[in-house]
Amino acid sequence: MSAKAGIAPQWQRRELLPVALASPLLLFLLAFFIWPVVQLLGLSFGESGFTLENYTRLAQVPLYRRVFANTFFISATTTVLCIFFSYPVAYLLATVSDRTRKILFVMVLLPFWTSALVRTAAWIVILQRNGILNSFLTSSGIIEQPLPFVYNLSGVLIGMTHVLMPFVVLPLYAAFRNIDNSLILAASGLGANNRALASRIVLPLTASGVIAGGTIVFMNALGYYITPALMGGPGQTMVSMLIAQNINTNLNWGIAAALSVVLLVLTLGIFVAFQRAFGMDRLFSAGGGRGASQSFGGAGGRSFGGWVAALCGVLVLLVMIAPIVIVFPMSLSSSPFLKFPPDSYSIRWFQNLLSDPKWIKSIWNSAKAASIAVPLSVVLGTAAALGVSRTRQRFRVWLDTLFVMPMVVPIILLAVGLYYVLAPFKVLGNPYTLGLAQSVLGAPYVFLTVRAALKGFDPSLELAALNLGASWLTMFRRVLLPAIAPGIIAGSIFAFIQSFDDVVLALFLTNVRSRTLPRAMYEGLAHEIDPTINAASALIILLTIVVLLINLLLSRRTTNA
Repeated sequence: MSAKAGIAPQWQRRELLPVALASPLLLFLLAFFIWPVVQLLGLSFGESGFTLENYTRLAQVPLYRRVFANTFFISATTTVLCIFFSYPVAYLLATVSDRTRKILFVMVLLPFWTSALVRTAAWIVILQRNGILNSFLTSSGIIEQPLPFVYNLSGVLIGMTHVLMPFVVLPLYAAFRNIDNSLILAASGLGANNRALASRIVLPLTASGVIAGGTIVFMNALGYYITPALMGGPGQTMVSMLIAQNINTNLNWGIAAALSVVLLVLTLGIFVAFQRAFGMDRLFSAGGGRGASQSFGGAGGRSFGGWVAALCGVLVLLVMIAPIVIVFPMSLSSSPFLKFPPDSYSIRWFQNLLSDPKWIKSIWNSAKAASIAVPLSVVLGTAAALGVSRTRQRFRVWLDTLFVMPMVVPIILLAVGLYYVLAPFKVLGNPYTLGLAQSVLGAPYVFLTVRAALKGFDPSLELAALNLGASWLTMFRRVLLPAIAPGIIAGSIFAFIQSFDDVVLALFLTNVRSRTLPRAMYEGLAHEIDPTINAASALIILLTIVVLLINLLLSRRTTNA
């Protein structure tokens, strides 16, 4: 027993175990993330010799300057809208009872977890010329002729705000919960009215949540592709769309690479500033806080302004959940057009989804890709989290940053880089190759969730088991694994949903025979109006709900154990 007790601590002191655990993900990212992106960026300086010609063209051609201006304007406007609409929602969440808060959180998190492609499809139905919004406005006499809400700037802003708003709601809610109740009581006792409380206490104390959420939204919006491509017009072209156009249509890899460099520098600059100010774990700490102030939401304590804010919060939540709710009746419509409410009901589109070889094949390809992406992400992410938690602080910061980098870099850069690097090996057009690529995005989710679970783990339990003679594998199975199981389960859910929702990687790494369900839906929205998309959307939402419920049940069972 004494020999075993001496081996494990010595091994850890020499840091062989942390290196062995973190190396697989490090090598994987070097091969399938850093190398493809570096190769793509290198093309911007010329294929046969060093030149700055591509950058000179970016500066001289008005089209490129206009697209960069579009990207900044749309990203900034989306960020402002997300913050504006998130305030009443966060206020409402922080000032209701625990039971009501759980219900309201479902209305925030269900859209957050539901496929962005599904939500975009639903918004197109709502906003189109004969859609729900125009029908309501014309029938109520507010307008005489339908207004163009989609395939223009308003469509892009509505779609992107709806997809990205949860990134602001969660940190802003945490900021509300962290407001010290005694400050509110003291200010009220000194005669401060509601306006003074809001401007001098609430807004300053929630500013950190606004900055954190706003930074995440702006950083994500810079590299957005799907929503502006489906809901915008030619005047709303963003940088990521221009990169794809230069690859697929113009075959101009140099310009695409130069655009990628500029987009990457902007994104990384924002990420570094965010990392220094807040840290990426800020997004996952929404449940923290000391509790809501009774001055905000206690029984009988809500002011008139508070009731107005709460009502606005309810309306915003209804708008957030609306695109998901309407998908189900639309999927049962017998109409060959995307229409709500349906005139009659039928299961013909579900029958078409489950009988048409195109859709059956795409579902099967999605399952094949997920069968690679999820297990690989879980193994690599979990091992890396265990390894990083045992490294010294100075290395830990760098490894943390490196391992979450795939979540930060715009996905279009990874897709184009992998396409460029893997094409000579003739492995494209294979769902298993797509699953390998999706692991680059899935592993960071597992890494973050397991790292969060490890923060609550007492290292003395591990040392006690090893000193009592347990091997490292026995200690891992009996002590460590039960403690981090909720993190692994949550990470695997993230990885699965990310894989099943991926469109951008599938557009570049699959073909007609190997296309996945999201790619088939994207092509259906972009090139034709096929109501089978609604049936596919309904199935994806149901699958998301089932997966989340399984996650909740397993987490509760693990916690109780």
